[in-house]
Formats: sequence, C-alpha cells, structure tokens
Amino acid sequence: MHVDSARTIRIPHIEGEQPLLPWPLAAIGGGLLAALAGALVVAGITFIGWVSVIAIPVADMLTFAGRGWLLVNGGRLAVGVGEVSLLPLTLTFAMVALVAWISAFAYRQARLALAAEPEPVRRLGLIAGTAAQVCLGYSLFTVAVAWGVGGLPDGWTGVATAAGISLFAGLVGAVLADGFFLAGRWPSWLRAGLRGAGAGALGLVAVAAGVLLIAVVQGSARIQALEGGIGFDTGGLVVWGTLLVAYLPNLLGWALAWVTGGGFSVGSQTLVSLSTTQLGMLPAIPAFGALPAVGLADPWLMAWLGAGVAVGLIAGLVAARASGGPVLAIAASGCAGVFTAVIYIAWLGLSGGGLGVLRMAELGPRMLDSALIGMPLLALSALLGGAVVAVVQRLTGRSTTQG
Repeated sequence: MHVDSARTIRIPHIEGEQPLLPWPLAAIGGGLLAALAGALVVAGITFIGWVSVIAIPVADMLTFAGRGWLLVNGGRLAVGVGEVSLLPLTLTFAMVALVAWISAFAYRQARLALAAEPEPVRRLGLIAGTAAQVCLGYSLFTVAVAWGVGGLPDGWTGVATAAGISLFAGLVGAVLADGFFLAGRWPSWLRAGLRGAGAGALGLVAVAAGVLLIAVVQGSARIQALEGGIGFDTGGLVVWGTLLVAYLPNLLGWALAWVTGGGFSVGSQTLVSLSTTQLGMLPAIPAFGALPAVGLADPWLMAWLGAGVAVGLIAGLVAARASGGPVLAIAASGCAGVFTAVIYIAWLGLSGGGLGVLRMAELGPRMLDSALIGMPLLALSALLGGAVVAVVQRLTGRSTTQG
C-alpha cells in the first residue's frame, strides 16, 4: 500500500525523456533570471515616473530603481533625508511565487537526470540542493544590485532578506514539485486542519477587502481632494495606480487589524481602532483619505468583531467537516484555528513598516494588541465551530444507533 501511494505521487519519468537544462544551470540561472525579472519590473515603474521629471539624471533614476528592488526584498529605500521600509507586498509575493515556480522546474530537471527513482533521503537532498542553488543565483544578483547602487554595507539588510525569501520560496517550489512528502503522509485531522486554515485565509481576505472598500467609499471625497491637490499628470497617475496595487496587501492588513480589534498606527503616537481614532499631521498621500474621523468611534463599531468570529467559525467548520468523527473534528478545528491565527499575525507583521525616520517611521498594525485580541478570537472561534460539528455528529450517531 505504501509503495502504491509513492507511485501515484512521484514525478513521471517517460522512457528516453531528458532534462531540458542541467540541474545547476536551471537552479542557479533560474534564480538569477527571477531576480532580474523583478528588478526590471521595478525599473520600468521608476522609468515611467522619471519621464515626468526627466530633469533628474539617468544615473539617479537607476540608483533609485536599484534601491527600490532592495525594498521589495526587505531593504530600505532612501528618499531625501528619510527612508522607506514599507514592503510593497504585491511585488514581494509575486517574487515568492516566481522563485517557487522556477525551483519546481529546476527540481524536475534534477529528477529527469536520474536513471532510477530516488530514495526518500536522496529526494530530501535534491530538494535542499535545488533551493540552495536557486537562492545562490537570486542572492548573487541582489548583491550586484546593492553594490551597483552604493548600498553596501548598508544594503546587507536587503541582501540577507532576499536570501531568506528565495530560500523559502525555493523550498516550497521543490517540495510541491516532488509531492512525495505531502500526499497521504500526514494525519487526517492535520490535513483537515490545513483545509480549514485555507478557508480561514480566504475569509480573512474577504473581510479585509470588504472593510477597505467601505472605507474608500466613505472617504472618496477626501481621497479625490488629495489627488487633485497633488495634480498627477499621466505618468504620475500610472505610477500612483501601480503603487496602490503594490501596497494593496499592506492596506488590507491594516483593515484586518482594525476589524479584529488590534488597530493600526499611521505614525508615532497615533491609533486607528474600533474604539477611537487619534491622528496628527499626515503627509498628503491620497490613501490616507480613507482614514476615519478623529475622535471616539460609535460603540456599534465593536460589532465588527463578529467578522473575525465568523472567519474563525468558517475555518473550524470546514476543518471539522473534513475530519472523521467528533474527536477528530475537535482536533482538526483547533489545528485550523491555530494555522489561521498564524496566517493572520504573519500577514499583519509583513504589512507594517515606515515612510521616514521620524514621525512616520511607524506605520501598520499594532502587533501586540492584534496578537492579544485577534489571534485568540480566531482560534477560539474555530474551536467553537469544531465543537458544534462534533456535537452534531455525536447526536446524529446516537439517533442513528437508537433508531
């Protein structure tokens, strides 16, 4: 039975089929090309903005683009006397997906070069080797960019985080391409918990998107006034729209922190939460027009906490229904709740950063408050959903037995 399972999930090896590229070339070269593609995207965005202020020297534009690429990888972008540390999560997530895809391709090349099906230990070596080589190519390009823009030694933060991002994505891609270590090898309650966590993650996205949409609609007049005050030309509108897309996951993370009770900051000594809004002087960024009015909020806004409860319940219900039996339903829902809470706090942690070195150095979710309120809210709600399913299953089993 074990052998049959391995056969169904192994990579098919067609007789006479050969790899398209040698393993090191596919992995190291693929990592380098992934980094190059990301840097070109950042350079293209920068070039569109540069066209509007073409008096700026080309060398300065290229330096800014290089530092922007380091920002995508967790570095810092110097702007005047300040620096930006707020990750454009859309671009960062896109790079993770691209590197994972390339790693999966490189792993398949390594497998096709083997004459026979490797043992599990050998597979682990291929997975680790693929991820390490992809990380090497990606990191070499990032080091070159950091050196080229004069970012070393200060740019080592971006280089180190780029290595971490590419190594993580490389491992994910290789493991998914292998498949042997994923299918049928984990307890049923754990697999059900992961399924519930997937449903919970989708619920988090839906809730955050709904809250952000409502905020934009309510603040549309202020947003338009701020955009009119800046006076974007065509190039500026393109760059501004691109930046909104790049930072959309960050804004969704802020909305999620608000709706789950932790709140977020827009600069030092500020707070935007369900109970109150405290703001000071803000830069003329149109997105800030969606912020609520300063002062104590309507007590009825606390009802938004029900959205977090609903997400947890959905995660728990999906996990419990995918398990088998009341006891497993509780275990699966608890697992789903923990995983959903981890996804929640990781998302919030990544969506924060800074837009300067002084007052605007602190932007994003209030992590301690979110951890103390949002994580238990999601985990306990998921467990409650599992308990409901367990009770229903037990009562249904009793009635069937009595009948």
